[in-house]
Amino acid sequence: MIYPQVRMYATAEQAQAAVASVAGYGLAPDCITLVTPATAATAAGLADAIARAKVLKADAKIYAQGVLAGKALVVVDAPFGTGSIYADVLDAAGPVDSGVPEPYWESGWDDAAPFSSALSLPVISKPSPYLFMGLPALLRSGRTTCAALGLPELASSDMAVFGSPKLSRNPAPFSGLLHLPLLR
Repeated sequence: MIYPQVRMYATAEQAQAAVASVAGYGLAPDCITLVTPATAATAAGLADAIARAKVLKADAKIYAQGVLAGKALVVVDAPFGTGSIYADVLDAAGPVDSGVPEPYWESGWDDAAPFSSALSLPVISKPSPYLFMGLPALLRSGRTTCAALGLPELASSDMAVFGSPKLSRNPAPFSGLLHLPLLR
């Protein structure tokens, strides 16, 4: 699961400025959710609305309390690989503490990644760019390194690195090994 970028702001005006900044980077409007005190009805209804923006339900309840207290919330569902870009844009708009505790990734339980949590494995969508041979896989512009260098994003399976194919012919080897159904 890719985690959305969620920031709380002291005023609706600050949140609207953050939304305008994010939209200026070309993000589709349906990937941005703005929740202000004017949109709040009840705490439960507000928490459900926030959770529909791909926020964990437990966190949505805490965010709802902040919105009911007069703060505003911005949720950005950024495309894969661009989350850190939008996080920087949202942070530049001056967010305030939301009351949601920072996740404890090493040994804490994560509802969004139960398999990784159960086996204490790191989640691959941690907010840090991946490096490949010392180069970032994703650039701050949102383009991949391959795109910046004019290389194709996917190579044919007959290309090999150290005698092994770059691409697997089995898209879900672990699930296939254990005969688990795939999520769609």
